[in-house]
Amino acid sequence: MSKLLPVDPEPPAPWRVKKATDNAIYGPVDDDTLKEWANSAQISPQDFVDSDGDEKWRLAPEIEFLQMLWFVKLPDEEVYGPTTVGTLHEFVDEGLITEKTLATHVKTKQSLPIGALFAAMEFEEKRAARRPPKESKKSTASLAVDMAKDQRIRQLEEDLRELRREHETLTHKYRQLTLQLQQSTTSKKSH
Repeated sequence: MSKLLPVDPEPPAPWRVKKATDNAIYGPVDDDTLKEWANSAQISPQDFVDSDGDEKWRLAPEIEFLQMLWFVKLPDEEVYGPTTVGTLHEFVDEGLITEKTLATHVKTKQSLPIGALFAAMEFEEKRAARRPPKESKKSTASLAVDMAKDQRIRQLEEDLRELRREHETLTHKYRQLTLQLQQSTTSKKSH
């Protein structure tokens, strides 16, 4: 009878990070830790990531599950990214940028205020908690863009209502002036 080998309950941590600034290597760490590092501004867009020690270093934004999808312009006009929403939170908390700063999505090239992006992320998290598991999931980026579009549509609708009110007021004034002109012309003819 062959002897059973013990099963390792946890797979080995596959990820290492090489910092672009000094080539220091950190890890190995698991997926969750790597993602946590990316979301806490500990992995920059210039850092490299290696999986399984194969020495095939790739730029961190190329690792899809890290969701480094946003570019932002810093106050000194330097463009930073692509980075994570978590890093953008860190930048806002540190006062490097504000919630009014525009973030641009890597793939769609659409921009929206960071505050709207945060709101969309929060909304998506709440929605995901209530959603049945099999429901198709819309990406947070497209949800944020949709929310920004909805906000713009609401603003345009309000602008249209205001223009219609102005139009009605001007039309009413025009009719009054036309009536006054007719009355004036009629009264001159009778004299």
